[in-house]
Amino acid sequence: MTDGEILLMGDINIDTVLPVSEFPVPGRDGLASQMSVAIGGAVVNTAFVLDNLSQKAALLGCVGEDVWAEKIRQDLAKTNIGTEAIFTKAEYASGLTFIIVTPDGERTMFSYRGANTRLSPENIRGSTFQNVGLLHISGYALLESPQKESAWAAVKLAKENHIPVSLDTGLDPVVRNPDELQRLLSELTICITGKQEISVLFKGKTLDEAAREMISMGIRIVAVKMGERGCVVYSPEEKFTFPSFSINVVDTTGAGDSFTAGLLYCWMKQLSLQASTILASALGALAATVYGAGSSLPGKHVLVDFLESGKSRCNSMEQKAIEEVLSVLKSTS
Repeated sequence: MTDGEILLMGDINIDTVLPVSEFPVPGRDGLASQMSVAIGGAVVNTAFVLDNLSQKAALLGCVGEDVWAEKIRQDLAKTNIGTEAIFTKAEYASGLTFIIVTPDGERTMFSYRGANTRLSPENIRGSTFQNVGLLHISGYALLESPQKESAWAAVKLAKENHIPVSLDTGLDPVVRNPDELQRLLSELTICITGKQEISVLFKGKTLDEAAREMISMGIRIVAVKMGERGCVVYSPEEKFTFPSFSINVVDTTGAGDSFTAGLLYCWMKQLSLQASTILASALGALAATVYGAGSSLPGKHVLVDFLESGKSRCNSMEQKAIEEVLSVLKSTS
């Protein structure tokens, strides 16, 4: 078991989720049947899941000085998530994301990143890393300056303190700034990505070839999310493919972030590759059964019930991995 908290660096937003019957064509209205406003952002969603699993987590990022920042702080105050490294940039508005969800559960996002991009290298302090066991970075942190330079400063501090670094690439960051993401790969211990991202970063290479190249760089876990087709996760010793769980998809917002939380949790608990993959897949699936993310994401009791009910539909190896996960989940408060 790895000691310390997981420090998550990325955007801290307010998400407005709007389910619509269909995505409107240009010039028409999209009328929502309901609406939710809550804290969000990739690393925030991951932090909420980790907190639900009783894993210590903290956020590194920025908010503005506005009503949205007040709501962000109020929502985080209801959790055990560390907020000491959330900085206020009074001259910028807090990040806002509007999420349009169609009946198939697909979500389209419109985002104003605002204060998130203003995290400066001066905000990256050695004291923040004293109790950190893993640094996790969202690919969005590498899109704009000075946040981009701050991400590299955080990686430098992590490496100096022998803290492993994890990255969730995200699709847009890879499409918009592939060179920056490519450069970071050699610094990573964990890389979480998708099939489309792999095709951009490793043109002309198969999934297996790209994964082997990343492993040769020193990455210990390469996880490739493939949506409804499940996922494939690699380590230096093995490869494990797992299909997606059968669920009623409501909203895929936060599903990838929840998947990430499962992998990071299992890394800290030093669980097997199979157990890590199945827990991550279960968390991703459960996230898609509710509208929104953040505080709306299902808790540990729901997860335990979901794994126990799905165990009979798995083969003997998968059942053993689920038992490994359940043993750890039930042993923590």
